[in-house]
Amino acid sequence: MMVASMLSGLIFLGFFVVIGQFQKGCSDLNLILERDSNFWLAPLLLSRWIAPTGNNRWEQPWPGVVVQPGLLELNSDIHGKGGFPDSELSSSFESLRLRAFKSNLQVKSGQGNFQPVIKNITSMSFDSEQMPVITIRLEAGTDRSPSSFEGNLLETMELSIQLRNYRPSLFLEGT
Repeated sequence: MMVASMLSGLIFLGFFVVIGQFQKGCSDLNLILERDSNFWLAPLLLSRWIAPTGNNRWEQPWPGVVVQPGLLELNSDIHGKGGFPDSELSSSFESLRLRAFKSNLQVKSGQGNFQPVIKNITSMSFDSEQMPVITIRLEAGTDRSPSSFEGNLLETMELSIQLRNYRPSLFLEGT
């Protein structure tokens, strides 16, 4: 009876150790999947927000793009009466600010406040030397260090987005 009890106890102990390791592995895999699913969303949102930048800047006091360390300012007159630009940056997503802050990609529209959009974005940098193309470098991490994996779990991505309407007027300018 004692031997059977001891064997049963060892079997249960082994079972719980295996289950604990399995749960830890699943938790770590979930961290990585969450990082990747958020990271894969970034190109869709960024291309949607950045591509129309600089539209209808003719005789306007605002620039189309302002690149600062850690901050990208985007201005585009894309809304107005009858679907035509109205020379004002008053509609949603006409004046945007993008930044990575506290492991979140944050966006600010108009006079509002920065709001987190995508989590686990640890850093973001911008390059506008090849205008009308903006290059964005993103780095994503996990909420915490997975215990089952060793090494750097940061993912990086570089996007180049062409500003399709980066010109002062919707119409061709004369020479």
